[in-house]
Amino acid sequence: MKHVRLILTALLCASLCVAVETAQAQQTAAPANGATAQRAQRNLLVGVVDLRSVLSNHPIVADQIPALTQKLQMVQIEFTKAQQEAQEQLGKLQQTCKVGTPEYDEQMGAIRKALSDAQFKAEDAQQKIVMERTQLLFRAYKDLQAAIQEVAKQNGVLIVHSKVKITAEPEANVSEEFLTLQEADQNTIVWNRPECDITEQVKKQLASAVGAPKGNAAMDSSPLANLGAQAISASQAQPQQSAGQVQGVAQPRPTARTAAAPNAGARR
Repeated sequence: MKHVRLILTALLCASLCVAVETAQAQQTAAPANGATAQRAQRNLLVGVVDLRSVLSNHPIVADQIPALTQKLQMVQIEFTKAQQEAQEQLGKLQQTCKVGTPEYDEQMGAIRKALSDAQFKAEDAQQKIVMERTQLLFRAYKDLQAAIQEVAKQNGVLIVHSKVKITAEPEANVSEEFLTLQEADQNTIVWNRPECDITEQVKKQLASAVGAPKGNAAMDSSPLANLGAQAISASQAQPQQSAGQVQGVAQPRPTARTAAAPNAGARR
């Protein structure tokens, strides 16, 4: 009987030791598992970025591009003034001189030349502005790529997708359904977990690299859409109305100067 009690006591002690060791092992493993889960959460495989939102906060897009847009508008305004002056001069000429006389032809030639020179000047200025705008947007996009790359490395991201978020001012009176359909039309990503969106991190990284814009972030997203296509189409743009489209002023014969005007920016 005494031996039986000793055996039972030994078994009970062994069971208690095993239970204690198991509990200690579970407590030790719990923090490790938690740390692994946190690392897994930090190391995202795929990230998404709202490129328009980030680029609109770049100083180039927020400050310099609007200034270039104003310069482009001023070029068009100056050319429009030249057209109006040519039209007024033509009206006075028709009142004071008879068509076909040497005096009429001489003054008509001067009107045509002045308008042709104004057109050449407008096209040349426009080409330079478009080229400068393309180069600035390229610099902004390279800065964006560098910021995305840095944030991706910090988070263990292997692939970054572009995701467009479209917003509208309250006074625009645009329905939520319309905005949602616009987003669906431009996005290839249907859904992502919120932690996959690294847009705000990229904004902070970009701001630390290039600084914050002096003015408000650009609200007009048109400079940010289809940048490559814009560069091609804009390089081929010309003033809205050419010299030959002014009423009563015939298209002047192309000279070496006027014929080279559309490609002036390309030579530079």
